[in-house]
Amino acid sequence: MINQANIDALKALLSSPKKCVIVTHPRPDADAIGSSLGWKHYLEKKGHSASFISPTHYTANLNWIKGAESILDFEDEKNNKVAKQKLAEAEIIFFLDFNVITRAEKLTDLLLASTAPKVLIDHHQQPENFAVITFSDTTYAATAEMIYDVIEGAGDEALIDPTIAENLYAGLVADTGFFQHPNTTPNVFKVAAGLLAHGASPDYVSDKVNNIFDERRLHYFGYALLEKLKVVNDGKVAYISIGQSDARKFNLQLGDNEGLVNYAFKIQTVQLSVVFSEEREKVKISFRSKGDIDVNAFARKYFEGGGHKNASGGKSLLSMEETEKKFIELSKELFV
Repeated sequence: MINQANIDALKALLSSPKKCVIVTHPRPDADAIGSSLGWKHYLEKKGHSASFISPTHYTANLNWIKGAESILDFEDEKNNKVAKQKLAEAEIIFFLDFNVITRAEKLTDLLLASTAPKVLIDHHQQPENFAVITFSDTTYAATAEMIYDVIEGAGDEALIDPTIAENLYAGLVADTGFFQHPNTTPNVFKVAAGLLAHGASPDYVSDKVNNIFDERRLHYFGYALLEKLKVVNDGKVAYISIGQSDARKFNLQLGDNEGLVNYAFKIQTVQLSVVFSEEREKVKISFRSKGDIDVNAFARKYFEGGGHKNASGGKSLLSMEETEKKFIELSKELFV
């Protein structure tokens, strides 16, 4: 929770200049990157040194976020040694937008070995108990929204400049679907108003988030919707299966499937939408739902995944065909 005790503990921890490291989840999205870069800039304005390490590559369409050039991509050989050194020297490690250390993949052992105090700021369910200070609240739509309230709670709202505001606004609109998702609360609009007052440009962020297709990717979306979209279970469930041959045909890049899972909701009856993406050793799954359909619990129970109630991920070690059959059968229980 964001309470006064946690705020006071954080202020005490940051009362003198510290070497800080920020880490987030693999294949970070706009909320992970926006919140982390916004927090990095805030720490630097407070007089601390701060490094942001991503466990994996991130999609090129997020390079526009201010400060992205400073991200230490742990999968990039030129950044690997620097990232290890930063972690070895860290006096505080901040965990943003994820709450299970083992999700950090190749960073996990280094994070577990570090004796630096750990601070968690996250809005996902079922956090692990590893941090000396834990800001964890699932009522928040985005980690970026939490970062704003933490900064405000610490009495530092005046430090939010246009760069911090834009970074946090990018995370906020990404995780709320530009205020269309059911996680859009009154506090979301309060924070959005505050970020605009501090210099965020909604038209610029919207253009950078939404108008990022090249011709190849637009053709791919058309193909996926025309040839691959299937609607089952009395029109309540839609899914798209993308095989490796499809990926080769359209030369799919990291992030090219982003947003595809939402298109099926344009069909009035659809309440659950899924995209299956075939990889070498597994099938990656993206779940989205409407209303009370809990895809977080469903993904955790059957597909080694999780996330949010209406937006989760998972995986299957079965073949694509077997994964589809398993999903179609099990999804019926969501509508009983």
